[in-house]
Amino acid sequence: FVVRHPLSLLGPPALSFRLLQGAAAMPTVEPPCYPVINRNPSVAAIYSNYGLHDYGMIAAPTILSAIYGFYSGKPIRRPQMQFCGLLGFIAGGLVAYNNSSARLMGYRSNPNECARYGLEYPTKAQIPPKVWVVQDDNWYKRV
Repeated sequence: FVVRHPLSLLGPPALSFRLLQGAAAMPTVEPPCYPVINRNPSVAAIYSNYGLHDYGMIAAPTILSAIYGFYSGKPIRRPQMQFCGLLGFIAGGLVAYNNSSARLMGYRSNPNECARYGLEYPTKAQIPPKVWVVQDDNWYKRV
């Protein structure tokens, strides 16, 4: 049967797609390669886990995009600088939040967090290689 997106009623039926019986399921997430500190961290835990690198990931895009906004917004430099700086702050904040949560959940290298919480960090030989194997690479042809 055909499922149509509500917006497809306003335009061409390009937004419709067909659901097939027995279609391939979504790929599963790989298990974490590093020690898990918190499987489901709260927002407060993620923010309290921020380090100097995370604050740098917020400050660098903010400063660079503010400088770009100043030089690109000739007639209205200050509002353009503020807007671009805000966009850089949001982008840097999202990257820092993602990195901090990935370290807590064990998807990124986390030796500092392991030392803080008293966990043993594995040696390089104990960490499994990151292999992203697609079980069925022709799933998109069946849709």
